[in-house]
Amino acid sequence: MLKDSSLPCRNSIDFLNDSDFLQQAAISSGFFKRKARKLTPQGFLKAVLHATANALTSFASIALHTGDGNAVPCSPQNIFKRCGAPAVDFMRKMLDHAISFTAPALPGPQAAAFFKRIIIQDGSLIRFHDSACTHFPAVSSTTEDKAMLRLQFAYDYKSGRILFATPAAYSHTDAAASADTLDWLEPGDLCLRDMGYYKAELFGKMDAKGVFYLSRLKPEVKIPQEDGQPAIGLDEFLRGASGPVFDKTIRVGAKRDFITRVVAVRVPEKVAAERRRKLHAEAKRRNKAPSALKFALTDWTVFVTNIPREMAGPEDPHKLYGLRWHVELVFKALKGNGCMRALTTHASNPHHLEVLLLAQLLQIVLNLRLWRMLSPATKGVPRLSLLKIAALMRETLAALWPEGPYTKPWEKHMRTLLRRCCYDKRRKRRNLDEIWEDGLNSLS
Repeated sequence: MLKDSSLPCRNSIDFLNDSDFLQQAAISSGFFKRKARKLTPQGFLKAVLHATANALTSFASIALHTGDGNAVPCSPQNIFKRCGAPAVDFMRKMLDHAISFTAPALPGPQAAAFFKRIIIQDGSLIRFHDSACTHFPAVSSTTEDKAMLRLQFAYDYKSGRILFATPAAYSHTDAAASADTLDWLEPGDLCLRDMGYYKAELFGKMDAKGVFYLSRLKPEVKIPQEDGQPAIGLDEFLRGASGPVFDKTIRVGAKRDFITRVVAVRVPEKVAAERRRKLHAEAKRRNKAPSALKFALTDWTVFVTNIPREMAGPEDPHKLYGLRWHVELVFKALKGNGCMRALTTHASNPHHLEVLLLAQLLQIVLNLRLWRMLSPATKGVPRLSLLKIAALMRETLAALWPEGPYTKPWEKHMRTLLRRCCYDKRRKRRNLDEIWEDGLNSLS
């Protein structure tokens, strides 16, 4: 059954039906200068969402959807004129408004209770047609990817709130974006990021601010020795380690004046063999010899953190870091549905492409909120598949904007999601829901 707090799950989505709010946002962004006669802000937003949900990107496709329901259809030429910089600003306002809502909290393990928030940040590349290379320039070693940008995404696991979903230049790497989150972090937060964001000086700033961090340790990091001898590589540092987990406090940073905790977890031989296989395949693709350092570290997963041992034992960082998969799941849902694949083959003006991207981001934000709202309150992990909910975005929009004399279409659609979006039971391997449940229970 639906949770009482999520029935009918529209309190954070109904702004799409608020014509007064949409009109004010359109005027403030310069998208509309007066009250619309034919194409309204709501009609434009509705048409763009419908088109992208159906993997359609052309002006004609968007214009076709402006005729849905009681809206007055407009011409493709009208959509072409509308898809400029003000339309991008209008879509950004819609996205910013959508991520300002907080979803119902997920019951978590006891270990999560130590942290005020669990902020998960990651980035992903978004590819466009090569004709957009002037507006979205990419510095690539191949001739295949000429137009790309980076999407920086930060998400609070405990509250479900998205801190930001920001498209940035391709040159704004994860390392360059590592400081972007610092102003968002508060004392008592836990920040989870991969090794692409690794910066020892930034960890020092987080620690001084009272923020906990947990990250993968870069293989190239040198470990200073206690006897004053020259620093050694991470592979040599772990060479004498015995047992499944190695937990030690060390000094890192350019001046070796920053004290942090390193936790190394030995992986199963099957995982290590798969890592070696991927290193060989990547080296073959680049026509280079595989890195001896990375090859030597395939037996370990190494973390750096400032979480005290009384809050998280040697086994806990590895399990806490698994929560970062939430953001990976968001990226998979974003790129596997809608118009994202079509953007790589559709040549158009950059403002049109950015409007389509922002519409796709708005959809994934709405899907993420539905996923959280429909999760049973009696368990510590989501019971529905975000990928399945994202695949039914067309049906969600149809329930939000019904075209026929249906009775309570939204409530019916919510029950459809509960019925059709559950994880499948597998015989040979566990599904993601079962993996999360085991991981979270082991943290308690």
